[in-house]
Amino acid sequence: MHQNPYQSLVSLLSNILEAYTTALFVVDPKNRQLNLVASQTLSKYLNENASLPLEQSGILAQVQKMGQTIHLDKLQDAAPSLSTTVPFYRDGESHIKGLFAIPVGDGAGVLYVDTKYSWGFNDKQQKWIREIAGVLNELLQRNECMRQQQNHTRVLDLWQRLDEANFNEDAPEEYCRLVVSECAQFLGTEYGFLALKEPRKQHYHVLAATANAPRNITCQQMSVKQGLIGRILQNRKPLLIAKMNSQTSDHFLFTSSEGLPHHGTFWGFPTQMSLGHTMSMAFLSRRFIEWSTDDQKAVSHILQSFRLILEQYYFKEECNHLRTYDLATGLHNALAFEARVENILTVSMQNSSPLTLSLVQFEPWQLLPVKATPKQVRKWLADPAFLFSVSPPAPLLF
Repeated sequence: MHQNPYQSLVSLLSNILEAYTTALFVVDPKNRQLNLVASQTLSKYLNENASLPLEQSGILAQVQKMGQTIHLDKLQDAAPSLSTTVPFYRDGESHIKGLFAIPVGDGAGVLYVDTKYSWGFNDKQQKWIREIAGVLNELLQRNECMRQQQNHTRVLDLWQRLDEANFNEDAPEEYCRLVVSECAQFLGTEYGFLALKEPRKQHYHVLAATANAPRNITCQQMSVKQGLIGRILQNRKPLLIAKMNSQTSDHFLFTSSEGLPHHGTFWGFPTQMSLGHTMSMAFLSRRFIEWSTDDQKAVSHILQSFRLILEQYYFKEECNHLRTYDLATGLHNALAFEARVENILTVSMQNSSPLTLSLVQFEPWQLLPVKATPKQVRKWLADPAFLFSVSPPAPLLF
């Protein structure tokens, strides 16, 4: 069980001063709240999980905002307004004779102490409160450093796992699925997607998704004119919807009948590839979730790194194509033709299978009409019965 690092100091101070209530509040800047993190009190009104709106927390807000210590004594006459001054009390609280509130750190929190035994706190007691506030500030800073270190360790572990997988030289499809799954797990979302749009096209397809995504999503082309992911690819801008609304007509990822939850939190962001493609990662959580800036940067950098890896794969494939085929005809060049013939001949001799070589010469070869695209030619070449060459004179092997 995680031990509260502040409770022992708060309890010690409360016991030394014989305080009625001693409480440490820490600021939550995003939600504009003061959260109680440690306390010792005899009051029945102070909840151990108390959370106060920063602008409506009375004297605590004043101390936090101005950064000044406030010491009030002889409070018995002000008892009827105590609930306004100290909002975690109620009108039924009485006999508070003095209180002391001091900022902890540079606006990070407030240490509050009050008493029913004396009219405020003497100089020695005030010194104890100030020293304890200083130690609490050091603990707050240390815990924040530890939190950042733990988060950075999570980021480093994620990058290391993906880097090792890249060096394993897995198939691109497998690596795509791994990237999406690892990022979704890191962000704590149920769904993750990686989509790719080709240049000058009005549709896109999903390269990879988490295992729980509907299968039909990866088997069809999607229009960029509908869905949140289509909007990201078309506008080339990130999109964050903290709380999706299933009643909103355009709060769906691909199509309105996609079979995905249309509530929770959605986050998607694009990247532009050097070949003109647009790629996007998107994540969907069933519940409301808020990511730190470090988490968002970590996943955004992963997409950029993955873009470079994918471009390297595409350029390598294109380079191999240029080294193998003639640009004018899409047929094998002389070196590739020779290697292909040698390979088929070797396999035929090893298997003792017959080999028939037929040569057809075209002169002049430049007049050879070619209507097939390079992609179709590569598909034909997957059949070992076909070998092409365009080195003059151009033989055609069947």
